[in-house]
Amino acid sequence: MPSRPALFLLACAAGTAAFAQHNLSPALDESADRAARLLANARREGSLSLYASMAEKDLIRLVSEFERRYGIKVKVWRSGKNNVLRRAVTEARAGRFEVDVVHNPSPEMELLHRERLLQEIRSPYQRELIAEAVAPHREWAGPRVYIFVQAYNTNRVKPGELPKTFRDLLDPRWKGRIAVEAKEQEWFFTLVREMGEENGLKFFRDLVATNGLTVRNGNALLNNLVVAGEIPLALTLYSYLPEQSKRSGAPIDWFALQPTVAYTDGIGVMKRAPHPHAAVLFYDFVLSDGQALLAELNHVISHRRNERNLRKFDLKFIELDAVLADYDRWTKIFEDTIYGRSAGFSVHTASH
Repeated sequence: MPSRPALFLLACAAGTAAFAQHNLSPALDESADRAARLLANARREGSLSLYASMAEKDLIRLVSEFERRYGIKVKVWRSGKNNVLRRAVTEARAGRFEVDVVHNPSPEMELLHRERLLQEIRSPYQRELIAEAVAPHREWAGPRVYIFVQAYNTNRVKPGELPKTFRDLLDPRWKGRIAVEAKEQEWFFTLVREMGEENGLKFFRDLVATNGLTVRNGNALLNNLVVAGEIPLALTLYSYLPEQSKRSGAPIDWFALQPTVAYTDGIGVMKRAPHPHAAVLFYDFVLSDGQALLAELNHVISHRRNERNLRKFDLKFIELDAVLADYDRWTKIFEDTIYGRSAGFSVHTASH
């Protein structure tokens, strides 16, 4: 039988373990009663703050369902992906810790990780996502897959006219009829590397020189211009946008040229989140029941049950480390190319 001092030490150890488990960061809690503890503490906190770039109407649906289900108010600030990143970083550097959750495309979320502003989360719902949707450090995970597709106005482009390869876009029939979104350097980087850097850059320069590219800022805007017929063919759109419009009866459809580039979005909890339990509860919701809601809204979800549909595209996922390692250079090459400023540019392959 253990001595009294030994029993005392065992009791202290058990009490310390229980205390540590009870006071564990909600982001790292993997206990059996994790969900119940999250909900109880989140309701005490009462609210959370979210910075996001998701399309407004879809974001409202997602947030409203969370509020209805849990009775926790979500204060939303929505803007473009670069603005969301900039605000989160600027506030943190100024010592202002007002945001709990950030939801943005994965390159911008990875930059938040590199700023050491996100915290690791150990959520059981991460296991239900495709591998590409969970960052190795687990500081963000992506509920959606962005598939870059081509979309066209069905009144202005006939199915028989559609290009079967990217090179088909050099046909004179496309002169003055193609538009691209202004901030798709990650797509451009990945596609050019898949084509072979020299050949890929030559293709885009030839396309701009022979048929031109109209440049528009914002995927939603570009989608609406295709619907309106102002843009016959969009070279880059997230697939869910034309799919949503098509299902509402708009004269738009989409197709996917090979190679088809993709990446995920990401949701993460800030290290200094003022409402840490509510933040993790919202994170869990978006990766679990929120997936079904996003699927209803025609988003491409990253849940493993959707993996078979994703395989149909033979997707080339953006390599975040590679693109971020040379981001400024590729941003300049992309902008110079789409605006036709790169006639004298010589190809230089950087090491990644």
